[in-house]
Amino acid sequence: MKHKIICAILLGILFSGVGLGARTGAWSAQGGVAREFGETDAILDAGDNFTCVLKFPKTGIAEADRAILEWAGTAHKAAKEYADGTDSSGKRNEAALDVGYSAFLVRERYAGIEETGSLSGSFLAHPVDIVKTFNMDIDAKRLLTPDEILNHDRDRALALLRGKIAKRYPDMPDILADADGTWLEHLVIKSDGVEVLLPRGEFLPSYLGLQRFLLTYRELGGFLK
Repeated sequence: MKHKIICAILLGILFSGVGLGARTGAWSAQGGVAREFGETDAILDAGDNFTCVLKFPKTGIAEADRAILEWAGTAHKAAKEYADGTDSSGKRNEAALDVGYSAFLVRERYAGIEETGSLSGSFLAHPVDIVKTFNMDIDAKRLLTPDEILNHDRDRALALLRGKIAKRYPDMPDILADADGTWLEHLVIKSDGVEVLLPRGEFLPSYLGLQRFLLTYRELGGFLK
């Protein structure tokens, strides 16, 4: 009975996000999540000690869809493996993976997708951020590289990011001194600029949670030159 109830809940969560068509500019009812491109799909899993709701878009671009599905499958498998074990008292671990996405249509030709959520479990002191981004050229039907998005000038982008972090958190000069290109791993293009996502605890202190910093196209010296 418990298993059937969980399955019903997961299906309800999924279908509440389905039907948001490509390029509609619609917003879902779930916290104002952008759904401007793609059709919602998901990996759903419900067991006695593991649940998973991992939503992602189907874009119709073969290269992007392969990359997104491969990432989603890997994330699901890795999270489920966390639940396969017991604690020191012999009690089975419990885990839950909850990931959603936003999809942004940019200038009617490009799209940016961000996957964000968390893995929580009885074996974790606090939830672990799940963050992944994909960017694509719709007309050319291909993924965009970070260098293309940053106009092949990572140094400029990194300097902008350091400045924005320092302005928001002026007491972190020591941390910023070690900032390098890995801080630009999670980029998503939006209508007004490139947003950099910094997962909880990966670069900045964990208590700050997931952090977002927008580098405007004007600051970057143009858009996809």
